[in-house]
Amino acid sequence: MVGVVLFLLMMVTGLSCAGKYDFNPGKYALKHDHELEQDVEGEGYVMVYQKIDTNNLSLDQYSHGSGIFDEAEKLHSLQKTSSKYYVLDEFGGWVNKPKGANSLITMTKQSDDVQAPFSFPYGTGWYAAHPVTYNSLLKDKTVAKSYQEATMMHHQVEYARAFRGDLEVEINCTGPTETADGKGLTSMDLEDEVTMGTVHIGELQTRTLFSTPSAFKDQGWKNPIIEVDEDFVGNFKIQKKMKVDASKSKSSHDDDWLPCCSGGFDGLLAYGKGIDKEWGDQIRIFDCTCLKTSRANMYGLDEGDEPFKAWA
Repeated sequence: MVGVVLFLLMMVTGLSCAGKYDFNPGKYALKHDHELEQDVEGEGYVMVYQKIDTNNLSLDQYSHGSGIFDEAEKLHSLQKTSSKYYVLDEFGGWVNKPKGANSLITMTKQSDDVQAPFSFPYGTGWYAAHPVTYNSLLKDKTVAKSYQEATMMHHQVEYARAFRGDLEVEINCTGPTETADGKGLTSMDLEDEVTMGTVHIGELQTRTLFSTPSAFKDQGWKNPIIEVDEDFVGNFKIQKKMKVDASKSKSSHDDDWLPCCSGGFDGLLAYGKGIDKEWGDQIRIFDCTCLKTSRANMYGLDEGDEPFKAWA
């Protein structure tokens, strides 16, 4: 037997606003709270397929085999927000964008399975006299993806005669906004005991789309920052902890400068403050009478200070 303990921790800082590829393709931000709990014990053939998605996370779970099974599972997914906001595109038109990627998926699973052939007579007549025999080796596969962090973790047991294991997965993503930093967590803890089988464990952290404009061309599972690819064939006991913890910075704007100092009316923010009474005083913007107030705020002056009177 071989024991393996691995702990990977990565802190990613300085990431800015969300980009083109940080959302789960084709998945809408439908606000929901989903829970699943199950406890299964018995003998026969089992096939399980689970696909849990939010607008920026995914968890795929698949298992099958014949024999004796004792399994328990808890699964939770949460889409925290579903709203959108509008910004001006490069042609001056209004387009909508999701208001941050905010969702959570967690799963815990315990398995104690022994492979064995199982015969079952389907129907009557000929089928009753000729039972269908299942003789499938055990397989259990879990893939967790966080698109905003460009992170994937993979655990797979296959062709096993017996499998006993504990698996815990958490994917938690709060996207950055104009006013608050974002946070991302992808983790997978596992403890396996496999008899006469194969185990594959993988982790991928690719370049995120927040670094440079060229990242839009390079985004995908290429040129990874972290790449873990491990295979074990035979009889193994494995313990492993994998974790990627990312901090994503909010967008920075020179909000202390009024638009007359940095681009006129087009400098107004379309998100958060909008074109409202506080920021949308068009007369003061275009005749730049707001300039003295902008400078006073910048230097922390009051109206009674001499520099403020000089600017007036």
